[in-house]
Amino acid sequence: MNPETLLESLRTGLTPFLGLPMALTPAPGPGVVLGAPYDGGVINRPGARFGPWAIRNATMGMGRLSMPMRLQGQDEGGRGMAAVDWVDGGNIPTRPFSMEEALGAVEQTMGAWIDQGARTLMLGGDHLMTLGALRAHAGKAGPLGLLHLDAHPDAGHGELWGAKYHHGTWLRQAIEEGLVDPRHTVQIGLRAPRFDSEELVFLLDSGVRMWTPWDLQDMRLHAQFQGDIARVGQKPAYVSVDLDVLDPAYCPAVAEPVPGGLSVLEVLTLLRHIHRWRAPWVGADIMELAPALEGSQTSAKAAAHIALQLFG
Repeated sequence: MNPETLLESLRTGLTPFLGLPMALTPAPGPGVVLGAPYDGGVINRPGARFGPWAIRNATMGMGRLSMPMRLQGQDEGGRGMAAVDWVDGGNIPTRPFSMEEALGAVEQTMGAWIDQGARTLMLGGDHLMTLGALRAHAGKAGPLGLLHLDAHPDAGHGELWGAKYHHGTWLRQAIEEGLVDPRHTVQIGLRAPRFDSEELVFLLDSGVRMWTPWDLQDMRLHAQFQGDIARVGQKPAYVSVDLDVLDPAYCPAVAEPVPGGLSVLEVLTLLRHIHRWRAPWVGADIMELAPALEGSQTSAKAAAHIALQLFG
């Protein structure tokens, strides 16, 4: 962030994502950052409704291009966010008492920006809101490729908790609605203990490729892993990051922390693969930051740097 932008934040008290211009009305442009302050789908540790503010605050003073790109000679003329005129579109009005209403608000707000030609980055918020984003993008582009970083498969049944949805059901719903193409869907970081294997069987039968942290350490699987990620980008693609993909040592302030996760460096490194896709991702999100929990500043800073890596 340059000094003028930082001074503007100090003067106004506003901290838009990476100091981007604020634009609350959809307008033509290459991309928009939108907050989704909703956590009504969280089963265990709520608080993700405050995530968008925490991630934005964590970007104060950050540059818009990652240091590795600058060391490679790619500065303002590269593929980073400084080379494009993105805006911060504020928060989607996801009122807290209805999942269906919140999902509809995400789909409608995001759809209005998509109609203007914008790519989207959503700051969560619980992971259920990704379903609304996928509905908006698939309505424009058809079934999407999906790269999903998470400790959990998120293909459960909501009825067990007395509701159709929760933050662990969105991927099953997206597959059943035809929003994502499971043959072009890859999950990375799965490791959370399960009560049974039903979710995993559903995903395997659908054609989803699943990778645990231990798989990523096996060099014999390296070529297969690269091929799987490349397959996601063979069609319009969405990237969804649940911050619990990280080990709690790096990111403890999430709804469902699971030991044995990836490091921040490992996540940043694997995200570099998406910049080899033939076309940029159409939408992405960073979900499940709960800043009222312990370790919130460290967790928010990790989220901010992961978001930055999505752009190059």
